[in-house]
Amino acid sequence: MGFGLLLVGYMFAFVATAGLGPYLFAGMLLGGFLMYLGLTELRKYSPAFIYALIGSILIVICSFFRTAVWIDSYFVLNLGLNAENVSLIYSWIEFVINFAFNIAMLYGVADLSRRVDYPETRQKAFTNMIFVFVFNAFQVVMFLPIAFIESDRSFFLTLLLILQVIYSVVNAWLLFKCYAMICPAGQEDMPRKPSRFAFVNKFREIRDAKEDKAIEDMKNYYEEKLRARNAKRNSKNNRKKKKK
Repeated sequence: MGFGLLLVGYMFAFVATAGLGPYLFAGMLLGGFLMYLGLTELRKYSPAFIYALIGSILIVICSFFRTAVWIDSYFVLNLGLNAENVSLIYSWIEFVINFAFNIAMLYGVADLSRRVDYPETRQKAFTNMIFVFVFNAFQVVMFLPIAFIESDRSFFLTLLLILQVIYSVVNAWLLFKCYAMICPAGQEDMPRKPSRFAFVNKFREIRDAKEDKAIEDMKNYYEEKLRARNAKRNSKNNRKKKKK
């Protein structure tokens, strides 16, 4: 229903780019396009994804600028795209777009989870929003002329990179859980068209068995948490009744 493309695109745009260095624009361009395709599909099930959809378009536009910067530097065209003031302005624009996209995407996940009655996934989306806020607040602090940060900037830049990878992986994991657990109504048991190649069908059977087990384990985990929560609530209510 779109979570698969959104997940793959997010991995390219926010997880893989942490190690792409000067080729970051390639991951953002491909990831932004895949996220756009996934969000176009997801918008059919939750209008709240429209904000993330707009964000994915802006990410693609930003990646085109990064591509132009790379071409300018690689071929020494001297177009002025590497100028310090241009780079600083672009960095702030990209910062705002990436921050807004992640919040909008998580808001869409929360809204869709509410619609299909997955309270745990909805709660995770709001929790991840807090993590995104914290990471981006730390990123803003890095731009401020604070003495103890200036004294060891390399350490704080490394810490910032680690936090970026962590929050990106956490969001990607949430998208994977949505991909595994949420599907359009009426498609839960729809059989897949078999391939003409036997090895492809065998591979699909093995993969489907693993996915079914993962989904069943996750379902059992959530049911156990719900039973424990209800037992705790009942125990608390019984104690209150005894006191009365």
